[in-house]
Amino acid sequence: MPDAIHIAFVESLLGCLAFLEHSGDDVIDPDAAVRAIENMAHPLISLPESDRAALVAMIQQVSASATDDGWRRFVLSAPHGMGLTEDQGGL
Repeated sequence: MPDAIHIAFVESLLGCLAFLEHSGDDVIDPDAAVRAIENMAHPLISLPESDRAALVAMIQQVSASATDDGWRRFVLSAPHGMGLTEDQGGL
């Protein structure tokens, strides 16, 4: 079971990802946002499959505690959006 530090890092990652994906063009250049997301995702995609699975499980844990349905859907879509999973359902 992940500790509070790991969950906090995952929540921070998801917050940054949400900011980059949902900010308007007047807030952040879309090309810069894409580059930032790719830079965030690259080291995670490079992890061994078992570590990626553990990260996806932590993301799912964060989604389970979400009180907002929109946030929950975003969190659940994040692994696929960052290339951690082949499909929306998992590894």
